Amino acid sequence: MKSEIVSQEGNILKIQATIEAQDFQKALNTVVGELSRKANIKGFRKGRVPRNVIEMYFGREGIYSETLEKVLPSAMSEIVEEYDLNLITEPQVDLEGDVEEGKPVTAVFTFEVRPEVVLPEISSLVVEKPIVEVTDAMVEAAIEQIRQHHAELRPVSDRSSKEGDSVSVEYTTLLLEEGTENTPSSPQTATIQLDSESLRAELKNALTNKNVDDEESVEFTVEAEHPDPAIAGKTLRYSLKVKEILEKILPELDETFIRKYSQDKIVDFEGFKKDVTDRIAGQIRHDTQSATESNALSKLRESAEVVVPETLVERQVKAMKEEEAEQIKKQFNVSMEEYLEKNGITPETFEKSIKERAERTVRQTLVLEALADERSVEVNEQDIDAEIKSLSEYLKSDPDRIRSLLLKDRERMTDFLHRIRMNKAIALLMSEITVKEVSIGASIEGVENPAENKPE
Repeated sequence: MKSEIVSQEGNILKIQATIEAQDFQKALNTVVGELSRKANIKGFRKGRVPRNVIEMYFGREGIYSETLEKVLPSAMSEIVEEYDLNLITEPQVDLEGDVEEGKPVTAVFTFEVRPEVVLPEISSLVVEKPIVEVTDAMVEAAIEQIRQHHAELRPVSDRSSKEGDSVSVEYTTLLLEEGTENTPSSPQTATIQLDSESLRAELKNALTNKNVDDEESVEFTVEAEHPDPAIAGKTLRYSLKVKEILEKILPELDETFIRKYSQDKIVDFEGFKKDVTDRIAGQIRHDTQSATESNALSKLRESAEVVVPETLVERQVKAMKEEEAEQIKKQFNVSMEEYLEKNGITPETFEKSIKERAERTVRQTLVLEALADERSVEVNEQDIDAEIKSLSEYLKSDPDRIRSLLLKDRERMTDFLHRIRMNKAIALLMSEITVKEVSIGASIEGVENPAENKPE
């Protein structure tokens, strides 16, 4: 087979291939032989059907078409290997001229290949890594969160409800619509925490300074962007009756609590405090490392030179739309269109936003893949074993089962290997980029409570 590049525009490459007459004839004879063995034609034994009868039965064009289905994929594979192409979509093929026996077959393959990426000098890129020290205030706040989480609720009957209490109530709801006569819901019960940040002020005020058996009614208008279309933007009336007032009793930080909390791994307050401190430090290290990696990827992405193919962006937009629509349906039970409308987001704004995000995602992937190629990053058995082990620990599943599932699903395995390779490329980036450590003021805002996760 002969081949030559006939045109290249951006990442679109057209290559003309000519399959020699004898090669096409050989493939044609193979197809005719296979049809003769398979054909069940009255008056002829299988494998003994003459060529002219085969043509009458299947048609000459049909035989040619089946022959092309054999030779063209083989030709395409040969071209991909010869020109070392990195495809991002299935290629298109167009025949030039009619197909005739005894003559060469000429076809033009249109390949969409991964675009060229010009990487910057990575060591010249600088990212800041925040250094946060664990303070006594952070430790004290974390310990207080632990106590709050493990607090007991005990009924009180000698006083009114106050800030910090929880109140057990029986309630009904009534949807107030002008011109419509609705009936209240069936009575329900709930325990409401009066110091909850998510509690409406109207409900908090209605249930504070109340005694057992007190009744109260409260009305408020639900936000227009509420995910439930049945009540969004409408007025609700809650009829409440206090059934019980529950006082929050925080646990003492004594040996009994510490042993129970740590599953007998810690016996005194000093050990407990050190454990909390270590967990906060570990969370900070994780958060700052993640933030630094994210900044490094942004630096690399924006510093590299690459023309992002529109087809890849469109494909990413489609995937992101499907994923987000599924999440919204699952979380709020509304369609994407309803969600956007209720949140005051126009279709044009949404389209612009998701396309920008898709473009960044595609650009970052292309740049990371280019880095992995340039540095010959490969995935080996040790990488696979380590990732499967990590997955099994996270999912609390058997590693052999995870491996078996991956081996049965080619697409999932491809994604799995690609993720490992990209993670190795990120690690390589972090080893070469210039990281400047910067001390910042200690703050507990935005820091998760790692101490609340009990020791394994």
